[in-house]
Amino acid sequence: MKPIAMKKLLILFIFINFQFGNAQNQDTVVLEPLFDIGLHYPLSTGDNFIANGYVGLIGADIRYQFTDTRLVSVKAAVAVDYFDYTFFDDVNGGAFVIKPEIIGEFNIVSIPKLKPYVSLGYSFFSVSLNTSTVGFDIINNPDPVIQPNDERFTDTQSGISYGFGVAYDITAQFFLEVSADFIKLDLDGDISGNRFNENIHTVSMGVGVRL
Repeated sequence: MKPIAMKKLLILFIFINFQFGNAQNQDTVVLEPLFDIGLHYPLSTGDNFIANGYVGLIGADIRYQFTDTRLVSVKAAVAVDYFDYTFFDDVNGGAFVIKPEIIGEFNIVSIPKLKPYVSLGYSFFSVSLNTSTVGFDIINNPDPVIQPNDERFTDTQSGISYGFGVAYDITAQFFLEVSADFIKLDLDGDISGNRFNENIHTVSMGVGVRL
């Protein structure tokens, strides 16, 4: 084989190997997780109706990261908490707190595992209750709104919510988290303006995974 042909063949071989190696490097790049999925325990706090009459059982949330900068990662999220009604023994049921929100998670270069964040959203409080005793009167009312088992009392209220929290990465995939959330329900009628009935305060502790 002529030297010129050998030289061309060698250049072609080097070029093919470079492209193949580059493609392998691209295939092995670790993509940044876009989804966070978590489980947590919601604890109601403060002087309000949910702290007095409900006990948190479990909560779950999912987040999708749609923007990432050096300073902050922006995520769309939905959290759902379930609270068991405990104020009266003759009443059974509970309530869901559903929180669609936008989260801003701050990136700290010096402490990359620590991820503080703030949230803003519009939340829903949906309750479903019934009684085991016919004629039970929850507020000394001869015509109670909470009826026996054949008729459930259901109601949904909503309002602006905001919060803050911090996550700590145990590994690249798993993290621990603690957060505080505040909801102000938009109520009508006689109960409007009553902070006891309008406010929901919760503190949550949980674990999560990044996908």
